[in-house]
Amino acid sequence: MNALARDPRPADLPTVLFVDDDAGNRQAFQAAFRHHMRALLAADLPEAWIKLASNTVHVVIADQRMPRTPGSELLAMVKERYPKVRRMLVTAYADLEAIIDAVNNGGVTKYFAKPWVSDQLVLAVTQAFAELKAEEEREAYTERLLESN
Repeated sequence: MNALARDPRPADLPTVLFVDDDAGNRQAFQAAFRHHMRALLAADLPEAWIKLASNTVHVVIADQRMPRTPGSELLAMVKERYPKVRRMLVTAYADLEAIIDAVNNGGVTKYFAKPWVSDQLVLAVTQAFAELKAEEEREAYTERLLESN
């Protein structure tokens, strides 16, 4: 039984993986967004891989400044393994080069400065989730058309 089956919240909430090496930031994210999304938390890339492998994740939000693996690099790797997952970057620093790298190589769709504005983040995740659902519906419709022909 996977973690999704045990979650009592509606299935129409997006599942977001928040990756940040700072435990306080992870706790703040969980507290701020627990009513708007199913929040999974990881401190680093190895933890992120475990969460991605064992859950259906719709959006990954990574902090840029982390030891070992910066957020832009982590998101580029997520793009390779999980191309449908939407990717977003958050950072407390105006690191333009990292942002450009994240957009160009990690396929990042949104960038947020810390401290994040909750409404903006919720809106971005909601939009990304809606886009994913629409893509899934188009793919299913196309598959049904192909099968019927």
